[in-house]
Amino acid sequence: MITNKIDYKVYSNKPFAIWANSRIINERLSANSYNRDYLDFAKAKNTFNFKKVSDIARVTAMIGWKGLTTDDYVDEDGVYLLRTVDIKDNYIDLENAVMAKREKVYEQPQIILKQGDIIFSKDGTLGITAIVPRHQNKEMCVGSTLARIRLNSNLDNYYVCAAFMSKIVQAQIGYFTSGIAQPHITQEYINKLEIPIPSPEIQKYIGDKVRKAEELREEAKRLKKEAEEILNNELNVKELLIKIDRYTEKHSWIMNSDINDRMDALYYNPQKITIKKFYKNYNLQKLKDLVDYKKGYAFKSEDYCNNTSTFLLRVSDISNNEVDMCNMLNLPDEFYQEYKDFNLINGDIVMVVTGNTTGKSIVINNNKFKLLLNQNAIRMRIKEGIDISPYYIELILQSQYFQTLLKYSLYQSVQPFISMEFLNDVVIPIIDKTKIENISNLYEKSLNNLFYAKQLIQEAKQDVEDLIEGNFDMSKVKANS
Repeated sequence: MITNKIDYKVYSNKPFAIWANSRIINERLSANSYNRDYLDFAKAKNTFNFKKVSDIARVTAMIGWKGLTTDDYVDEDGVYLLRTVDIKDNYIDLENAVMAKREKVYEQPQIILKQGDIIFSKDGTLGITAIVPRHQNKEMCVGSTLARIRLNSNLDNYYVCAAFMSKIVQAQIGYFTSGIAQPHITQEYINKLEIPIPSPEIQKYIGDKVRKAEELREEAKRLKKEAEEILNNELNVKELLIKIDRYTEKHSWIMNSDINDRMDALYYNPQKITIKKFYKNYNLQKLKDLVDYKKGYAFKSEDYCNNTSTFLLRVSDISNNEVDMCNMLNLPDEFYQEYKDFNLINGDIVMVVTGNTTGKSIVINNNKFKLLLNQNAIRMRIKEGIDISPYYIELILQSQYFQTLLKYSLYQSVQPFISMEFLNDVVIPIIDKTKIENISNLYEKSLNNLFYAKQLIQEAKQDVEDLIEGNFDMSKVKANS
């Protein structure tokens, strides 16, 4: 039994059970409001300087839009309307962001973002945080599920962003959360969140990690784009797009020689047939001759456990060309040897073969954990003796060439899925070896940057937590100054 100075006693850690004095109980009566992390925060308040968000920033958390309709969305020349799904790994990803008419957004200037603003998710998945990058020159605004937090003090906003990500603030978010089907935190409670405030030197030290992560992510984008441009130039994608864009009719004729055992019209789309003919004079090698396939294993829910070094890679754990470790499930460590046919190692390519994200793929890069693959994905591992980079093959699998072939080859049942017949028929265009090496190196460096950016964000969050717990090493700040 543990006692402390804020009037509660811990009777059990698993399940977590406490006795709490009425002095620490207020309007929140849910059990989650008094979990271990929140109680740690309550203790920390006695020994560390905290400030409420309302004292350091102005929060704008819209309930909804004034008359926004589908007619107000545009494909270009608008303002990016950010949603929670557009914040990935604590940065803003505009790849699938929607746009709203500029004049409509300008009706609500309080939702428009500028460099240095902090974005915070207040509905659904709560507490996802990002900062508008210093280099950002695109017009953006927050949608109804996000709040805009604009500092009105001289605090380091990159440090404050890291503090919002830390468990000390996330615990407070859990405390103030309401709603079951759709969790929610109100603007009033966002303002009540308390941020630990260290010295300016420490703020800068931690903020610099978040700034460096931002730079690495931007460099990663540039490197990948460069690799894709070289590949697209070698595959003559510009000319290919001109050819396939000609085919917009609903009906088309095909040759008898192009018909096989598939009888659905989608399979014989003229764009797909055009792509196959376009690349017939290239050096093509079948994917099955370059890689070995292994479909993942259907682990059972009773297999899941806690606190091991072995993780199950699911479809939902594939994000932004990386493995997202945040919500991965643990498996018993002995499973890594028991199910070694389903192991994942660096250089393996993982592709989703069932579900709504069928065709999404990643190459395992810089992974230091024991990973096992679940049944909704397939592993591709370069065959022994084959001298070709998995990074090159992965970019081919992400390319419009492959994704168009895949689009018109999926089996459309309750859930779309990729057949082994399709994969066995896929051919990979093999270009000049020097170009392959260049493309591979660029893409690998891009993924390395993403990996190091994620590490820096984790370090920044840990630094905030170490500050609160009294474990922060000040010598690192002095060495950095």
